[in-house]
Amino acid sequence: MARAKSTADDATAQNRAVNQDKPWPQTQADGPLLLALFDAGDGLLQANAAFRQAWGLADTVAPTWAGMAEAARRAGAGPVEQLPRRGRIAQRGYEQAWSDGRRLWWVEQRLPDGGLALTGVDISALDRPRPLTGQLLAAQAGRELLQALLADPRAWPLSVATLAADADAATLLARIRGEDGCMRLDDGRLLVMLPSTGPAQAAALGERLGALVLTEAVWGEPAAALIARA
Repeated sequence: MARAKSTADDATAQNRAVNQDKPWPQTQADGPLLLALFDAGDGLLQANAAFRQAWGLADTVAPTWAGMAEAARRAGAGPVEQLPRRGRIAQRGYEQAWSDGRRLWWVEQRLPDGGLALTGVDISALDRPRPLTGQLLAAQAGRELLQALLADPRAWPLSVATLAADADAATLLARIRGEDGCMRLDDGRLLVMLPSTGPAQAAALGERLGALVLTEAVWGEPAAALIARA
């Protein structure tokens, strides 16, 4: 809990720094934080690359908050659940599950001119209960488990094995190890997560499971990118 509070405090401090000197320094523009400035009418003024990538925004697009949220919903990007209602309070923070499997902590702060400074930070690596292994997870729960494994050094080396959509899930679950995760992808295929498993062992496990493809994770890539390669 103390670690989560520290992460939230860091995001708050960064948000204040952005407000004191906008636009934010270029050194922050390409960093890991998700940064954006909105005007008093909720139109996007500035956003760094991390924020635009999370929302699926092109470099030159400057939508309203509502337009951005609706476009993300149609594209299957952005937050899993509806955005919390935005009020006029000076500052607030909240956690959101993201459609790519990440969990993000957001800090919103109102500016003197009525605009909004928004700072997000990826908290996927924080200790938290994970979706259960040993069962077939739906796509979103599976992405969240995979993202948690990708962010956990103890789960490396990490590979994923994909099986055909018509593979028998019950038989597969009976064959995987207790620490392995299993999910149904959006296209119907099955994906098995093989944490703490070197390439040679992963290859042997993949062959035993009847995997079509075995994909080794790359440190730093998000769950969505690994799934796209699988």
